[in-house]
Amino acid sequence: MTASAPEIYSLLRYRRNFDGGRDTVVKKDPVNTDVSLKLKGLNDRADLALRRAYASDADQILELINGYASSNLMLQRGPKYIYENIRDFAVVEWEGKKAEPKVIACGSLHVLWGDIAEIRSLAVNPEFQRLGLGSEIVRCLIEEARKIRIEKVFAFTLEEEFFKKLGFKPKQEEALPSKVWDECVNCPKYYQCDETGLIFDCTQ
Repeated sequence: MTASAPEIYSLLRYRRNFDGGRDTVVKKDPVNTDVSLKLKGLNDRADLALRRAYASDADQILELINGYASSNLMLQRGPKYIYENIRDFAVVEWEGKKAEPKVIACGSLHVLWGDIAEIRSLAVNPEFQRLGLGSEIVRCLIEEARKIRIEKVFAFTLEEEFFKKLGFKPKQEEALPSKVWDECVNCPKYYQCDETGLIFDCTQ
């Protein structure tokens, strides 16, 4: 058994206020998450927090991303890229009763032009999947895009259905904005791309 969509809101008991930098309580109807917590080896005092990434998170973000990159499931990143783009990243941090805080999920919103941004490097620790953490990060990044008046957010992915459930729509290559391809030419998959391009309309 895994956590249902509403349960993730009780797991994410505190959401980072990205504007003011303080934690604010996510007010949702309480639900019983004992089953999902036990399933993940946690306890009822474990906390998950969605927040902006700190520079000190870089090593853990790299570990998450490159763990999937080693299986050719996403693009590999290096320390230079993470540090230069650390402000793009949101992370989910887990802090157990007797454990040091640990970054268990990450994702970034990279602005390409005045009207478009890309969701990149979305990764969730395999031990914490099926809890809706990836979806929460994507929703958070879309909110950020709207705040800075970005009209469209796109993603290249092997997980088409995941993004479609969040409101993204698949697009043919010729329908994607030209600015997208300025970045793609540097991708090792450029000549044999196996990913699907999807776009989310932030104006709707």
